Amino acid sequence: MRNNTENNGDIRKNKPKIYSNLGLKLLSVVLGFLVWLLVLNIDDSAVTKTISNIPVTLVNTDAITSQNQLFTITSGDTVDVVIKGRKSVISNLDASDFKATADMSKISITNAVPIAVTANSNSIAKKISITVVDNVLSVELEAEKSVSVPVKVVTTGEVASGYTAGNSVAAPNLITVKGPSSVVSSIDRAEVTVDIKDAKDDITTNCTPSFVTSDGEKVSDETLTYDEVSIAVTVPVYKTKNIPIKIAVIGEPADGYAVSQITFVPETIDIGGDAAVIKDIQQLEINDVDVSGCTEDVETTLDVSKYLPDGVVVTKESAYVNVKVAIEKMVTRNIAIKTSDIKLNNKQSDYRYELVIKENSVAIKGMSSAVSKITAKSFHLAIDASELSYGENTITLDIPDGSSYTVQGSCTVTVKVTSTGQ
Repeated sequence: MRNNTENNGDIRKNKPKIYSNLGLKLLSVVLGFLVWLLVLNIDDSAVTKTISNIPVTLVNTDAITSQNQLFTITSGDTVDVVIKGRKSVISNLDASDFKATADMSKISITNAVPIAVTANSNSIAKKISITVVDNVLSVELEAEKSVSVPVKVVTTGEVASGYTAGNSVAAPNLITVKGPSSVVSSIDRAEVTVDIKDAKDDITTNCTPSFVTSDGEKVSDETLTYDEVSIAVTVPVYKTKNIPIKIAVIGEPADGYAVSQITFVPETIDIGGDAAVIKDIQQLEINDVDVSGCTEDVETTLDVSKYLPDGVVVTKESAYVNVKVAIEKMVTRNIAIKTSDIKLNNKQSDYRYELVIKENSVAIKGMSSAVSKITAKSFHLAIDASELSYGENTITLDIPDGSSYTVQGSCTVTVKVTSTGQ
């Protein structure tokens, strides 16, 4: 027995120190773990965070469009949320981690649609709560309208010197556009723009149309749809040629009136076309300016393209000609003729010549501006003395009409021929 007791004493004496005060040591570990948990919970406590401008995706839009209605978002196309969760979970979250949807089939009678926001990750969704700041998307509803509008080609820049652009062709030249009635009703036309700067050859290209009002204002609306997304455009480019303009009138002015002058600007135009077509065109003739029954000047602006053959165009600078036809009243004036106004040609040296005018005036009729400038010298009256016989010679001088007057009557002259020896 003694030996066993001694052995047990030896065992206790040889026990490692790690096992000494084991209870206290275990208690220290537990307390340390609890402190660590406490610190961890304090550092990773529950917090809130606001995330702004999450884009709202629309779903079930056919619930509205299938009834021939369109909608415009007036508010709520983005949404803000307040999220709550552990700091370690929400600290790095942003708008891209969330999805916001508005179900258009749930639209209310006030045109409000509820917005739902969810986290993209299911694991994150379980660890946070989401509160939508303003969970309503508001829209305006409007009837859909469809119209066909013409396509207009707009050119920018200038073709190369010595060339001109012809009439542009768009295919198709009509397109159908659909959209909200208030927007579509304001559309006057579709426009496509082509740059023709320094061009010497025909231009063929495809263009995307834009829509404008009658005042030229651009109509921009994402809800607009149209049947032709690309318009084929051809702009012909021609070599030019400069030709003079000739203008004539038709009809007669009122009695007692006449055309005194025709003036027009420009006096030449630049035409363009196929070389084989324009090579024989030497001038542009305009002969339909009507002065029938007129007592006053006639002024008009003419579209030059109306007088050109098919396949020939005119430059923008020469597209119109301004014409003025001066109309004047006709007047009659008597012109006195003296013997000094008559020239005697081919006189013989051995004869003496004496002129006596029996009718010493003639009447002329014409426009006042022209008649007022006429004198007897203007008639250039002359008698050939070599054809006169000895004695008295009675001669009637026919006075020709002038370009701006007519002569009424004649001048009768007696020429007495005697010898110088008498």
